[in-house]
Amino acid sequence: MVSPILARSAFRAATQVTTRKATTTAAVQGTRQFSVMQTMRQWARRMELHTPYERIPTETGAAGADWGASFKRLAGQAAVYPLVAGTLLGWPLLAKAVLDGHI
Repeated sequence: MVSPILARSAFRAATQVTTRKATTTAAVQGTRQFSVMQTMRQWARRMELHTPYERIPTETGAAGADWGASFKRLAGQAAVYPLVAGTLLGWPLLAKAVLDGHI
């Protein structure tokens, strides 16, 4: 992807006219203003296609809390956390017990 600044400068260099008549017609046609902020906003909007930029309708209302899913996720994390934490923090003690004086 070519940056808009480089694309614009390349376009202007390619279409630069040396005759006075062509310069006058180009001035009459006008050029579109280039805004870095507008380009950055458009880029950000393209990156987040899933995000609506409109206001949420008032008829929609707030979504209720899903406590079942929250507790299910918490239970899954609680089942895995002690095993992972014990492995990461306890392997030196286990290694000392297994390799006691054998190295």
